[in-house]
Amino acid sequence: MYFESRGIRLHYRRWWVESALGVVVVSHGLGEHSGRYRMLARALNAQGYSVYALDHFGHGQSPGRRGDIEKFSFYSEDLSHFIRLVRHENPEQSIHLLGHSMGGVIACSTLFSTEFDSAVDSLILSAPALTGSNEPGALELGLIRLLARVCPGLSLSNRLEPSWICRDPEVVRDYCADDLVHNRITPRWFLGYREAREQLLAHPEAIPAPSLMLLPEGDRLVDPAVSRQWQAQLEGDGHQLNVFAEAYHEVLNEPDVAEQALVSLLDHLSAHTPSAAQGVLPERRRAGA
Repeated sequence: MYFESRGIRLHYRRWWVESALGVVVVSHGLGEHSGRYRMLARALNAQGYSVYALDHFGHGQSPGRRGDIEKFSFYSEDLSHFIRLVRHENPEQSIHLLGHSMGGVIACSTLFSTEFDSAVDSLILSAPALTGSNEPGALELGLIRLLARVCPGLSLSNRLEPSWICRDPEVVRDYCADDLVHNRITPRWFLGYREAREQLLAHPEAIPAPSLMLLPEGDRLVDPAVSRQWQAQLEGDGHQLNVFAEAYHEVLNEPDVAEQALVSLLDHLSAHTPSAAQGVLPERRRAGA
């Protein structure tokens, strides 16, 4: 399916449930795409939630050079338009935004910005990429800045090691064999991403929605300590942190952990589902068990 943002037709997937309790909107990570959330969507469908997931510009089946975008804020603009579509199609239901890794940065930036009408009932962050575990040093960063001036669209490796996404070798094999997965970024992409995350790190108080962070402490791609420190600074008492020791980056795919993470996610959704629908949730859970 497709929707239009900035005059561009972007691809998305929808796993719809009739008379749903609410809707989860997925913002995927760097180099991946919406189809990798199929199993999560089915699990949420079984519990009564519809799921929508877009392919960010330059990802999946959406157009654009892989791993490149003129302005990082365009991701947030696209996501805002997507949330508006979801709200239009589900006017009586709660909307919950789930951002994984880079998608977590995009999700937070979308809610952070006053330019977009992106209000949601809650925010879920899975291993948000607020700081990478293998950041460029000062010399390399200077080179990236130079390249951004002279060759901003130069295609470079994103340096993400596939074996670090998950401890399940089957998940890693599927990831490596997926034709819609890519491993590219450009200098302007990296600097835009860096600027977006620095704004978030500097203003944790600006996140308006109650949130749940699913934090894998064995993450080798993203620094979990930075995410933990940032989460502790969120204002209000509507924020929860769930930590998973030794888990790798894709906590919702991790062996012996994914089920716990899903339960945490469902508890969060239940807590932020309108009271009229909460009474239906236990029946949904038994039906999907």
